[in-house]
Amino acid sequence: MKMNKTLLALAVITSAFTMNAMAVDQLESSQAVKSEGGNDITSPTISVSTDEISSNNVGSSFIAASGAWAKSGTGPSLTNTGLLYTLNLPVVGSVPFGSQITVVNYSWNLSYIPSGLVVYLCWDTTSSCMDVSSSKTGSLTAFSGLDANKKFIYAFAVPGSGSVISPFAYGQTNQVIVNYN
Repeated sequence: MKMNKTLLALAVITSAFTMNAMAVDQLESSQAVKSEGGNDITSPTISVSTDEISSNNVGSSFIAASGAWAKSGTGPSLTNTGLLYTLNLPVVGSVPFGSQITVVNYSWNLSYIPSGLVVYLCWDTTSSCMDVSSSKTGSLTAFSGLDANKKFIYAFAVPGSGSVISPFAYGQTNQVIVNYN
């Protein structure tokens, strides 16, 4: 009985391949099908596998891939008051189109903190910023929903009229980790 089932299965597979080969021959002998955009559709793809489709995946809604990118860099050294010092942290890797930020984790540091220091974490330009002066590390949801495929910028400033900061505040490692859906 087992031998008959195996032969039957083999016959069905052989028959399917024969029918598929005939269909391909007919397609190749007829004119190429044109899509609405004018591109030729010349060969359909036929595959046979032993994979099964899980009932858990049937009819489910699309779930967006999530991920994260991280970038770090040595920040600028602050030498004078009244200037804006920036560090650009560009996107790392390939962030899928349409991905939106969920949480941004950040850390910044200087060799010492000058009196009056203001530190901003900005998204894409220095016109969309959050003041992170009070905490060298943290997590922000303020950028949630924004495009995850844009750079972040740290902006450092010490208010004043250009006087020398003494001693200089030397830039240390600064980092962002951008989580997205």
